[in-house]
Amino acid sequence: MITIETTGRFITVGVFGEFALADFQRFEREVLETLRVAGRVDLLLDLRDMQGYTLDVAWEDLRFVRAHAHDFRRVAVVSSQRWHGWLAWVNRLLVDAQVQLFEREDGARHWLAAETEPAPRFTNWSTLVSIADLAAHLHDPGVVVFDCRHDLMKPGYGADAYRAAHLPGARFASVDRDLAGPVTGRNGRHPLPDPRVFVDWLGRMGVSNDTQVVAYDQAGGLYAARLWWMLKHWFGHHRAAVLDGGWELWVRTGHLVTDAVPAPIATSFQGTPGDASVTVDEVLAHLGDGSMHIVDARAADRFRGENETIDPVGGHIPGAANRFFRDNLDALGFFRPRQELHTAFEAVAAGRPAHVLVHQCGSGISACHNLLAMDIAGLSGSRLYAGSWSEWCADPARPVER
Repeated sequence: MITIETTGRFITVGVFGEFALADFQRFEREVLETLRVAGRVDLLLDLRDMQGYTLDVAWEDLRFVRAHAHDFRRVAVVSSQRWHGWLAWVNRLLVDAQVQLFEREDGARHWLAAETEPAPRFTNWSTLVSIADLAAHLHDPGVVVFDCRHDLMKPGYGADAYRAAHLPGARFASVDRDLAGPVTGRNGRHPLPDPRVFVDWLGRMGVSNDTQVVAYDQAGGLYAARLWWMLKHWFGHHRAAVLDGGWELWVRTGHLVTDAVPAPIATSFQGTPGDASVTVDEVLAHLGDGSMHIVDARAADRFRGENETIDPVGGHIPGAANRFFRDNLDALGFFRPRQELHTAFEAVAAGRPAHVLVHQCGSGISACHNLLAMDIAGLSGSRLYAGSWSEWCADPARPVER
């Protein structure tokens, strides 16, 4: 049996009787969520009533500690000398942590409360930012936060949600209006906006070329990643990041929200778009010649042409690979670790370099989630086909594969 209490980055664990695999899995989930929300953790393990642990727990413990050797600050173990050998083993593996054994709980708590860690810096957050890091710098003048909440099936959802509550100081970014241009019926559901219009909007929102931008949404980064890609890859503004865990985790962890709408001080954003996107004509011209590998971010059934309820034609671009964007997230709603994403996208690339990959989806939104995941994995350089399937299937002359 196990009991777990979490306060900020401090986790207290008590083990009673035998430490079983289900107990360890619960412990692992709690630590992983705390790491993503609060950063490196402090751990108090009360093992005074633990009778032993099973072999499968020992193997899981070894795997977990090796994978997170740098994620613990301090570990206080309340126990007798019975577990001294186990403690020495943990001390060797947790290379960046302080680990101490205590006979009394009050001594352990006093030791854990005695130290503090400097506030995290936000120098060039360029992929993800944790809830703890953003909370520490939410009011810094060089940070601008955008609320990108949206629902493809309910166009008014994002604006309504923003009016009800949002992160303090956050500006609203409309996926349909600010992060996309006018729809003609043949250019996809979310074509890229006119670059000049986008630049002017950034300036009105108080974003300069020195601003650190953080975007969030309610969908695991699905919509926030579009703004991130437009800034970082379309315009080369590397101070852009997505809030890992997003709106749901911010609220669930008790962070402040407000309905007050900020009045940004207008500034100037300078820049021109680079070559991070491709057109439908480029995709068609290179179809099947091996110089361009299409990666489709839609769910597998839509990729196969089944259960298509959004676009008038089902199927996918011939030769495309499928990587459902939600597979980039773990069960808690955070992005998966760098190495997991690296392995997954190496498989998708099938030996091709990153710059050969071109990402698409239904309308150029969820494809940006895959582009963000590749950046996290250290596989930068692939491009976006913004028109995506909604543009491709608008012309019946273009080939379709199912």
